[in-house]
Amino acid sequence: MHIYAYIRVSDAQKQNSSTQRHVISEYATERNMTISKWYEFELSGSKTNTGERGIESLLAQLEPGDKVLVSDIARLGRDNIHSLMHTITTITTEGAELHFCLSNTTITHEDENDLAKKFMALGEAYAAVKFAEERSLKAKAVCKRRKEKGLHNGRKPGAVVRSKLDQHVALIKDRLDAKVPKAKIILELKDKHDCDVARSRFYSWLTQRGLS
Repeated sequence: MHIYAYIRVSDAQKQNSSTQRHVISEYATERNMTISKWYEFELSGSKTNTGERGIESLLAQLEPGDKVLVSDIARLGRDNIHSLMHTITTITTEGAELHFCLSNTTITHEDENDLAKKFMALGEAYAAVKFAEERSLKAKAVCKRRKEKGLHNGRKPGAVVRSKLDQHVALIKDRLDAKVPKAKIILELKDKHDCDVARSRFYSWLTQRGLS
């Protein structure tokens, strides 16, 4: 079983692939997935041909049980629904899974003939993209207004950001004092306290709180 990550950067907007890579990496880390290979292409989203978007070479590698991770549905193309559905169907027909990391949506081989579930998954994926775009526009507008007023944008240096881990600080300190491995503490938080956190975030939280 292989796990492939697909990144498409829009050459028209000169986007950076780091955002997509971060979303996919966080998604994989939180689910203990190890990326087998990254596919990255710099092409316009208006390219409707799968070969032009570079995903054709990925599709040719797929085998049953493989997983394909993309940050969001727009990476597969947003202007041609027929091409998009063809790509999704090709992945599931091969017995592989398609994961939209931004919306936490998965389409599997079992969903191939379940049109209702498939279209609901697509709707969730598109909604997540739209929400992210609107949030970005609002954030840019706020930054612009603050800049015009001569105010500082961004977090103040040294500011401590609140975390869901803060409510478990006593438990975590107790486990650390007892020399319990950090990996086991993360599992305990998830299994017994419904606090699912990526290992990288847990370690950074420990450093920020002076517990590392």
